[in-house]
This record gives sequence, structure tokens and C-alpha cells, in this order.
Amino acid sequence: MNRAIGAYRQAAVAVPPLAAVTLLFDEVLNALILTSRHLMDREYEQAHLRSQRAVGILQGLRQNLDLKTGGPVAKQLLDTYTRNISAINSVIGKPDANRRLQQLASGLLELRNAWAEMTSLSQRSLEPLMREFEIKHDIVRNA
Repeated sequence: MNRAIGAYRQAAVAVPPLAAVTLLFDEVLNALILTSRHLMDREYEQAHLRSQRAVGILQGLRQNLDLKTGGPVAKQLLDTYTRNISAINSVIGKPDANRRLQQLASGLLELRNAWAEMTSLSQRSLEPLMREFEIKHDIVRNA
């Protein structure tokens, strides 16, 4: 978790904070896609590592919420991050893991795009993202 928090803080220094959050959501989405691919290849240890990358980023985002200043929005984000962390942690080993990962990605994409609206970053479309869960790729190792 310290690495995720460190990555968040490093990204926040390099780019504007709202853009950093958007880019971190992109990383979460990419990790979910790779988790799915590893599961399709029955590479469960790698799938777990990729899912934990997504979890770590969400934990870092959750850890950096300012509940006093953020009020109800921060509390809602806290709940959203917590629920997604729990869902990601429970997906591996489920017979419908790919479908669950797609549902998680869909919801997180919506949140990512909400952050992107406040930046100069472009929106990501759902359809191409969902195709990434269906396409069988050779996974790039150490990515």
C-alpha cells in the first residue's frame, strides 16, 4: 500500500492533481484488463498480482481522501473505493470472473471519465474497453 500511496503522491507532483487521479484510474483499468487475460490463461498468481495493482492504487486514492474538507463527496468516494477494493479482491476464482471484472471496469470507467471532465484529458469509451476483456493477447511480461 505504501508503494501505491507513493505513486499517487509522485503523480500528483508531476501533473495537476485531477489529471493524476484520472491517470491512476487508467492504470486501474489496465490492471483489470491484465487480470482478466491472466485468468483466461489460467495464470492465477499473475492474475492476483495484477488485481493487487488495481487494489493498491484504489487504496492509495482512498488513503488520500480529505473527509473533513471533502464532505459528502469524499465520503461517497471512500465508500466507492472500499466497495471496489472488496469486489476486486473477491473476483479471482469465481467462474464468472471476466464478467465481474468487466462490470467493475465499467463503473470505474464512469468515475474515471468524471475526473477527466475536470481536466484536459479526453474521455474513454466503454465499447473499446470492453473489447479489451474479450481479446486474447500475448501478455507482455513485466508490464
